[in-house]
Amino acid sequence: MTNAAERSLSQVWDVIIVGTGMGGATVGYALAQKKLSVLFLEKGGIVATGQNENTVNTPASRIQNGWWPQPFSQTNPEGRHKQIYAAIGCGFGGSSMHYAAALERMPATDFDALQTTHQLVPCWPISYKDFSPYYEAAEKLYGINNADDSYHLRLSEWDQALITTMRSAGLKPEQLNIGMKYDKECTECISKICHRGCKADSHTTCLKKALQLNNCFLLDFCDVEKLEADQHEVKLIHATYQGQSIKLRGNIVVLSAGALHSPQLLLKSANAYWPNGLANASNQVGRNLMFHGYEIYAIWAPKRFNKIGLQKKSISIRDFYLYAGCRLGYIQSMGLSAGPGDIAIFIKNRLRYSGIHHELLLSIIAKIPSYLIARFLGEASIFAALIEDDPNPDNQIKLNVKEPNGATFSYTITDDLRERANTLYRTFIKYIGK
Repeated sequence: MTNAAERSLSQVWDVIIVGTGMGGATVGYALAQKKLSVLFLEKGGIVATGQNENTVNTPASRIQNGWWPQPFSQTNPEGRHKQIYAAIGCGFGGSSMHYAAALERMPATDFDALQTTHQLVPCWPISYKDFSPYYEAAEKLYGINNADDSYHLRLSEWDQALITTMRSAGLKPEQLNIGMKYDKECTECISKICHRGCKADSHTTCLKKALQLNNCFLLDFCDVEKLEADQHEVKLIHATYQGQSIKLRGNIVVLSAGALHSPQLLLKSANAYWPNGLANASNQVGRNLMFHGYEIYAIWAPKRFNKIGLQKKSISIRDFYLYAGCRLGYIQSMGLSAGPGDIAIFIKNRLRYSGIHHELLLSIIAKIPSYLIARFLGEASIFAALIEDDPNPDNQIKLNVKEPNGATFSYTITDDLRERANTLYRTFIKYIGK
């Protein structure tokens, strides 16, 4: 252990932050600029550029590539368990080192009360107007320019034609806000680690700058195990660092370990004051777990266009986010193209929705159309539809020491979510097919 690391153990920090992803690194940098002493705790370390392989399944290989090392255990409604390796980052910058850098604001309607199939979700205690200055500050920090005059110059002929077609159909495609510099050497590192630092992940944008200040320090490969607290405040952080058990003290503790691990740590921190888990007198910690519903759309042009452009991930369609009184979702380009194999996968997924589940039959049905489509129409452009899940108290994190990650999560895809996803698809096709 270095002398600086040993000093960090004895110091009482103004702020200790668990996690260096978008939340932790950003708030830590802001507080450090206010002259507060800040200690970051990160389970992973710095990841070599270009390493983002997510198919390895050993803890050492995964953490070397910047992914969470242990599998997550999901419990289905029948009580059966399955283990999955989630695409959750672990290292300097957290998941943001792998992300595609799309940084969109929440719509103003998200701050309002919402009636779901399970409950009435109250409105936020602050309004969108109250939040706007913080959006503006974050966009400036991460290099988002909402009035970028050079935006259209970065688009391919195909993207420009697609925007024109959508507008003619009555849609309002917008510039997709991407945290990238887009200089002449930019290769648009979508879903991979940027080797040039032109992608605005939280490591490049915030953590690296914070650590250049004298009042900041970081303990990497530090596994936080428990928060020791009384009725009012956290007294100690118990962690393992370089194989040693350590205790850390801070006047403020910021828990920014993600939607799965933050509630898990609170539940693990149960004590006599908090028998159901730290800050869990309401029994809501770990509940209402939500994911984005996610579907892939493939779009072809009636004629072939040049698809070479500096910014491939470029278009955002938010017309359907709140549509006919129902919150459907939004659609954005992924900056990817699909050949025959990808098209076949897309066709099979659509057929599965219609009730066909025989894999050999699906392969036979999809093979010829996918070849003909690619042969005569070229590669498809890929768009992602993101459907907002609704809170459900039965979708939750539960501790389970027998599982590799120390917990399980239960999650049920509701009929309402499926219907909203299908409605979004049908509505978008109705417009785009005009």
